[in-house]
Amino acid sequence: MKIKHLSSANETGQLKQETRRNFIKKYGKLAIVTPVAVTTLMAPKTSKAMNSDTGPGDII
Repeated sequence: MKIKHLSSANETGQLKQETRRNFIKKYGKLAIVTPVAVTTLMAPKTSKAMNSDTGPGDII
């Protein structure tokens, strides 16, 4: 009975490893590209956020 239980646990561990590998294969490229894309979109030159600098003559 113990041998059967251990082989079942080993199969479960292998299944988990295979699932992780498949996930990394599928979404690994996204994990590399996403930070670059977000940084590019948030760059001050391309950001659509309002400028907080008040110049002379601006009413606060």
